[in-house]
Amino acid sequence: MDNFKHFSLMYLNDWYWWDKPFSERISSSDKDDSLDAFHSAAKYYKVTRNFEDDGNEKRLQAALDLVLSVGGPLTEDNVCQQVSALADAFERRYGKNAVSAASKFLWLRHRSPVVIFDSRAVAWLRANNYKVPHGSGYHEYRRQWLAAYADNEERIRVACSGLPSVKDYTMASEWTSDEVAAIAGSRWFQERVFDKYLWFNAASR
Repeated sequence: MDNFKHFSLMYLNDWYWWDKPFSERISSSDKDDSLDAFHSAAKYYKVTRNFEDDGNEKRLQAALDLVLSVGGPLTEDNVCQQVSALADAFERRYGKNAVSAASKFLWLRHRSPVVIFDSRAVAWLRANNYKVPHGSGYHEYRRQWLAAYADNEERIRVACSGLPSVKDYTMASEWTSDEVAAIAGSRWFQERVFDKYLWFNAASR
């Protein structure tokens, strides 16, 4: 499916119902609520298998502590190092180099310039002649992802610009048109619309 309007509407609902609450609650000063949100996000993003419980702590507490230890701001100059360092920290603690989980949690905390690493996105990139070599790290994946995004950016921007006019048909109906326009016009939002496009089209191949 090549209709970015569909994916922009899909992500507005997802942002309202899933990612916005995850982002706010994981960073909460209420430690129990933060951990509960982290659990929910791990399940939603299907990364709980990376963090085996050894019975010595609350489930996922060490993973959450590692995520919260990554301070901001994340920039173009340091984002790849930060994602890779968190993945390495996960490996030291849990025995698995969970770069996908690292990118997802850091996106929830910092959004752009983090690009979420996902196997479906890798499959789509390779199928569409964006070179992501087997065994390559997060840096090369992100570089190719951004190249593909740039090739579709204008169509994504136009699709997102129409969201304020259809907000009443979404979960975000209570937001004002200006609020929806500000969110939909953000780089991070439009990048996540592209994620939705990649995941759907890779799965349908």
